Amino acid sequence: MLNNEPTEPNQARARVLFDLIAIGLVVAVLTSIHYTNYHYEVDYHILLQFAYYLPVIYAAMRFGPAGGIISSFIITLLFIPLMWHMQADLSPAAKYTQWVEVGLINVIGWLTGILTEEERKAKRKYKLALMIQKELVEKLKREGQERERLEGEIRQTERVTALGHMSAGLAHEIRNPLGIIKVSIQMLAQEKCDDGVVSEYCRVLLEECERLNRLLSEFLSFARHKELVREGIRLEKLLDEGVTLVQPALRQNNIKLEQARSQVELQEVEVDPDQIKQVILNILLNAIDAQGEGGVILLSGVQEKGFVGFAVSDEGPGILPDALPYIYDPFFTTKETGTGLGLSVVHRILDHHGGKISIANRSEGGVRVEILLPLSH
Repeated sequence: MLNNEPTEPNQARARVLFDLIAIGLVVAVLTSIHYTNYHYEVDYHILLQFAYYLPVIYAAMRFGPAGGIISSFIITLLFIPLMWHMQADLSPAAKYTQWVEVGLINVIGWLTGILTEEERKAKRKYKLALMIQKELVEKLKREGQERERLEGEIRQTERVTALGHMSAGLAHEIRNPLGIIKVSIQMLAQEKCDDGVVSEYCRVLLEECERLNRLLSEFLSFARHKELVREGIRLEKLLDEGVTLVQPALRQNNIKLEQARSQVELQEVEVDPDQIKQVILNILLNAIDAQGEGGVILLSGVQEKGFVGFAVSDEGPGILPDALPYIYDPFFTTKETGTGLGLSVVHRILDHHGGKISIANRSEGGVRVEILLPLSH
């Protein structure tokens, strides 16, 4: 594209030069015919004058009013000496006709130029109106998409709120009997420590109790509306602390985390650091879980007007298109051991911060998660 840019003005200049030469040659040829054949009859010269309309009209159409006026003026200057020379041989009617023809050449040049310019202005206005119309259509389309997104977020928030209240009450009711069951199993394991079968069963039961306890903790974390304790902090610091927390999981799965450093990370955001660290941790752990064994996860800064954040891209299998609309719903999960609350918690935290999350499958495979937070004012 860069190589074509200089040639376009050159082509335009060459076209202008060609047109000027062509108009000049036609005028010169017609004038030379007049002067070299002046002894012919007057009617011959009057008919030949009509040919002058061609270069005048073309000049007016090509260069506008200036082209029409200048070309007709030059033709008038070239033809007047011949008219004076032929005055003695002309009848009054012929003299009058010749002057009328000269006047018409000038009028035609002027009118054609003005009409051509008006047509060009009309075309420019039409193109401008068409461009504005396209921009309005695009704007309406974007506003429609934004409205659909906001409506989806409102529905999501309503579902999360209702389910959160239910989860909080249910988690509290379950936690007490679960604690009693756990203590009872521990006591049974101590009493039957010599019985290998009973000890094994107790071990499995304790692991399941622990798993249920973690699940309840996630329910409570999801259900509680924790007040934000905002403070200004660099995005770089939040990301570095989040990466440090997932290093063991990265090593365990032989995954390499590539962090693309940029000026974006030096921006400051006013957030609750603990909650945003939870967001970073959840997104990175999801990427590790989706990646499986080996491969590379890319962490990079992103920015748009009024927002700054980060993007995490993995090389996993991606998300099924049918599942994408439900990924933020509480308890919706495609993992065998997942609770379906991770992204719901992330969505809720970002919603309280005025942030945004977007998740999409990558064309080269895997998923890209983009988190945006409002910039500090």
